[in-house]
Amino acid sequence: MGRYRMLEQDFLAFINDNHLFDTTKRVLLAVSGGLDSMVMAELVHRIKQPFAIAHVHFGLRGADSDADALFVENKANDYGVPFHLTHFDTAALADARKVSIQMVARELRYNWFARLIREHGYTGVATAHHLNDVLETMLFNLTRGTGLAGLHGIARYQDGVVRPLLFATRAQLAAFADEQALAYREDSSNAEDKYARNRIRHHVVPVLTELNPGLWQTLPHTLERLRAAEVLMQTELARSWRETTVQRGAQTLLPAAVLTGLPEPVFHLTEWLKPFGFTADQTGKMVDCLTKPVGQLFTSATHRVMHERDGLVLESLPVPANYEIYLPDWPQTPILVPERFTLTVEVIPKSIPFEPLADPAIAYLDADKLQFPLNIRLWRQGDRMRPLGMGGHKLVSDVLNDMKLSRTEREQTAVLVSGHEIAWIIGRRIDHCFRIVSETQRIAQLRFDAWQPE
Repeated sequence: MGRYRMLEQDFLAFINDNHLFDTTKRVLLAVSGGLDSMVMAELVHRIKQPFAIAHVHFGLRGADSDADALFVENKANDYGVPFHLTHFDTAALADARKVSIQMVARELRYNWFARLIREHGYTGVATAHHLNDVLETMLFNLTRGTGLAGLHGIARYQDGVVRPLLFATRAQLAAFADEQALAYREDSSNAEDKYARNRIRHHVVPVLTELNPGLWQTLPHTLERLRAAEVLMQTELARSWRETTVQRGAQTLLPAAVLTGLPEPVFHLTEWLKPFGFTADQTGKMVDCLTKPVGQLFTSATHRVMHERDGLVLESLPVPANYEIYLPDWPQTPILVPERFTLTVEVIPKSIPFEPLADPAIAYLDADKLQFPLNIRLWRQGDRMRPLGMGGHKLVSDVLNDMKLSRTEREQTAVLVSGHEIAWIIGRRIDHCFRIVSETQRIAQLRFDAWQPE
């Protein structure tokens, strides 16, 4: 049996064993024109899988890029399959974003593939990554620092992207192309040592294959063991997350006593919080802070973790809410601060008997001491007041800290301002100067009702 027949059979077996293609739907092939993608296209054609071809012109190699695009289009026409072409000024976009060309190129191509899949109903996109790519990725990730996921390299299927050549080496693909006189385009940049992956390919992998000539036979077994270990690890992490965490509305509490009792607490926390954008350096500091005074804050792009008295509290970053509400007179209807609270105001002549309630959510103030317009806003650093019963002024921040409120509760606390004086930390404490006295003629009763999500 010729090598091409063996490769074709192994290709079909790999696809079937891993359920990579839906034979009733057309798959989109990402074809650059190089050896790997041209072999993939030929094999997909031979097994009679419906397919289309997509080619990205990155504008990086001048006339060579133009020739690549024309070459791939002609091959698609030979196969009689749909062809999609797009152009990007990749270098200009990378310069504008101040990131690497490789990063921008990857983002552009996969975003475009996703759009083609939506618009044309393709079952997914297939790329021509092979076993050499897996090894190079493993080594590259290892040099940067990685966990099990980075060590097993490239997934066979992930987020609509399938990789049907992961069973084969670059040498096997080259032998197939030579035997079948399969034309392909050479990218001159692959021979340069400009990129880290090329240096690994040219200088590191040859040494490894010299040390172990059977590397390409043992590597797939190593990958399987690494994948299996990761499955077991993820199963344990999911179980321990469920058993450790306590959900408190929109917040997730990781109790300090439980967290520190886990084996490898930093590792647990690192893996748990990775999806929320936190780094291993941050999670190590989180565990360290559990033996220190509360108050430390850690943030990612989307979330934050607060060290509070009972442990670490995870929540989404709050939406900025720097509202200010001015009242030119006593409101006739409740005041609504969306997703924060409702404030109901009633002015009662002192001549009408009433029984004040000992409830911090209700404030009783001398209505005639309040100066309009009243202002409702979030408290600010530097705000001061004279808490009821105290002889001197105190920072609002200190009042809230003394009440042992969580960071979230402190951040969402509002104040009622009369003139330049804080008359009430809403729902918390009133100011001594605005209290009811024997001379009071009218009483302003203000009721605070916290917003409750439906």
